[in-house]
Amino acid sequence: MSENGNRWTFRALAVVIAIGIWLPASFCPRLREMTTPPSEENVQARLTIPDHERLTVLSFEPAGVDVRIRGSDERIASLDLDQIRVQVPLPDDVFVGGAYGGPRVVEIDLAPEDVLLPDEEVEVVSVIPDRLTLRVDEEILVSVPVQVDTIGEPIGGVSVDYDNVRIEPPRVTVRGSRSEINKLEVAVAGPVDITGRGVDFTAAQVRVRFNSEHVQVEFPTIVDVFVPMVSRQPQSSGAGS
Repeated sequence: MSENGNRWTFRALAVVIAIGIWLPASFCPRLREMTTPPSEENVQARLTIPDHERLTVLSFEPAGVDVRIRGSDERIASLDLDQIRVQVPLPDDVFVGGAYGGPRVVEIDLAPEDVLLPDEEVEVVSVIPDRLTLRVDEEILVSVPVQVDTIGEPIGGVSVDYDNVRIEPPRVTVRGSRSEINKLEVAVAGPVDITGRGVDFTAAQVRVRFNSEHVQVEFPTIVDVFVPMVSRQPQSSGAGS
């Protein structure tokens, strides 16, 4: 056989050997997945509350759930557990019709289709427990007045004239729990630091908040606050002798 013929023979043999090594490495794991019975395992999952235009979730119990999953050992071991989530299905008819009577308690059933998994080859068997107890409130969008919050102390003999504080704009729009908005009624600008102040001043670009985690300030979130200062009258020491 010629030298060229030998060269091509060796090349063909090398290709055959490479294929012989590659085929088992590629197909054996897949074949093992297909022939090995799937495993089942319980894993912790995060609960996520979707946005709802008419409901605000104030609290829920239990705080977490387990998800029972089924799949190959390799698939389960490779899962990113932080990405396993259960999206809570919220009802639409809790506050439909009738007079508002405050927050309500509702029970929600959880099903395998509520679970979000990063691997479609892994199956959800069940959610444990499969029921949540939610305390929900009606979500409203309203305009509320803004009041200033201050910290620190002005110079001696001077105080803030709170009756004449001016806030621009004087009202903001908030969204959230109806009961919380009804209870607190106002949003808060600040705190504005009055430490060492002795004359009128304007605090610009002051952030506005609502003192409830279940209410958000929609617009505007920034206001300007004019803070007038007044001299305190010295107290009388009493009648003379």
